[in-house]
Amino acid sequence: MKDYVYVIWSFEHDQWWRPHCRGYTENLDEAGRYSAESAGGIVVNSILLDEVAIIEETAIKQGAPQFHPYEGRKPR
Repeated sequence: MKDYVYVIWSFEHDQWWRPHCRGYTENLDEAGRYSAESAGGIVVNSILLDEVAIIEETAIKQGAPQFHPYEGRKPR
């Protein structure tokens, strides 16, 4: 089974989480890389459900999410 690496998108800030949960960045290259366990803990603890963990390979191919799972499409 492959161990995926995750990046975390913040719908609240419209940016990626930086490494070690220290701020946000628009640049995926500057985003933190998280294990499934770490990413899951962050997303589960998101009170407003504004965080989503994305497999790094998917984020590289598709970019930032364009559709909030609870609020729908947000204009950019």
